[in-house]
Amino acid sequence: MSRRFERGTARRVLVRLSAAVAATAAGAVVFSGVAVADPVPAAPPSLQELIGQFTKNAPQATDLFGGLLGAPGVTDLIEGVTGQEVGKTTAKEFLFPAPTFGCGVADNPMTVTVASAQAGPNFPLPPWIARGNLRFQAVPAHLEIPKQSDLQVAWFNTTTLKGGVVPLDDTLLNVPTLSKTVDTGEGNVLAALFGQVTYESGTTCTALGTVGQFTA
Repeated sequence: MSRRFERGTARRVLVRLSAAVAATAAGAVVFSGVAVADPVPAAPPSLQELIGQFTKNAPQATDLFGGLLGAPGVTDLIEGVTGQEVGKTTAKEFLFPAPTFGCGVADNPMTVTVASAQAGPNFPLPPWIARGNLRFQAVPAHLEIPKQSDLQVAWFNTTTLKGGVVPLDDTLLNVPTLSKTVDTGEGNVLAALFGQVTYESGTTCTALGTVGQFTA
């Protein structure tokens, strides 16, 4: 009786131990299967990412231009042929975007107008600006083609004590560019930009104003 009991008990222990080992082995197989599964392939880069990478690595036109001007005699040749002073400058923004009402993106009734001024000499790369001039440019954040510009810039040269008020009425192919090149003379120039832009749909953007300080 005792031996039969011991044998039964041993058999039950072996069965339970075998079941536990089998379960552990199965779990290890499943776990190892998940662990060694092939990684999900990375998504291919988007067109925007490819373009951004290309433009990041591609030489800029201004860099090429600067290298060209560095060649002996090139600047003198261009100035001798065109009669224009060669140079390269960058635009400087006004102190803050002008709050703008009556238009906007996605039917919003309010937006901003970003404005800048660029000094000369800037030639032969556009925009062409002579020494002693400032080219004022405004860009309302509104997605339409301008029909009429009533933007204005009031400026005052603190070096020469001259100033004035000019409309930003330059056009390109009869489309307002919302810009104007002004003969301010060389010196420190204070400027304020304000006014309206009317678009083909009849929408009108009204820029309340912004100010800036520039060196012409």
